[in-house]
Amino acid sequence: MYYQPTPEHPGHILVVDDLPGNLKVLAAELKHQPFRLTLARNAEEALEACHGTPFEGILMDVSLEGMDGIEACRRIRQIPLNARTPLIFISAVRVGVDWVAEGLEAGGIDYLVKPYALSELLAKLRMMVRLSRQDQAALAGERHRALLEVAGGTAHELAQPLAKAQLLLESVLKNSPAGGTHPQMDSLRACLAQTGRVLQQIQNLHTYITKPYAGGRVLDLALSSQIPDAEPGQHPAG
Repeated sequence: MYYQPTPEHPGHILVVDDLPGNLKVLAAELKHQPFRLTLARNAEEALEACHGTPFEGILMDVSLEGMDGIEACRRIRQIPLNARTPLIFISAVRVGVDWVAEGLEAGGIDYLVKPYALSELLAKLRMMVRLSRQDQAALAGERHRALLEVAGGTAHELAQPLAKAQLLLESVLKNSPAGGTHPQMDSLRACLAQTGRVLQQIQNLHTYITKPYAGGRVLDLALSSQIPDAEPGQHPAG
């Protein structure tokens, strides 16, 4: 996973400023940096962009015409695609207005005060991308753990009916009339063998998921049929 932006994996940043000159200067400053910019000239354009694109960082000017940047941040936090996207406010100091505290309470994570050094801007952009990618990795881990729990429960649910099917097939084989044809008997035996393999695979998968040694491992369903019964603390090969 590439947490830091690189030329091969640039960070996607939404920049919101109602002054075209500011957008032009910023785009020129970041031209050779590992960032891909989407530019918005007002809050409405920013909100529209956030409905269609998941960004890795948002640079939001506070003093926008019409809806200001702080209110735009509040609304972005209600958009699923960017509800968790790191957002940094940028503004000249406004005397008598505590916009920093207001912006942080609205959902921003940091701020830049104009004029700022390019090195400071780059550091904050890299921070946003890193936080966003770490957050996505953490969410993916949670989804993986949830899938493991579902797979374990499903394996447990399937094991019992498959075991009953195996017993039924054994009973059919034992009580089959002597006149049964060889193809029929061979078909039943093949079905029994296949059922046994599936049952063993599910049981091994359930053991693999629920034992302590399975924590954090990526499942290989094809390999699960080869996993031997193991005691807690032992690690299956692979």
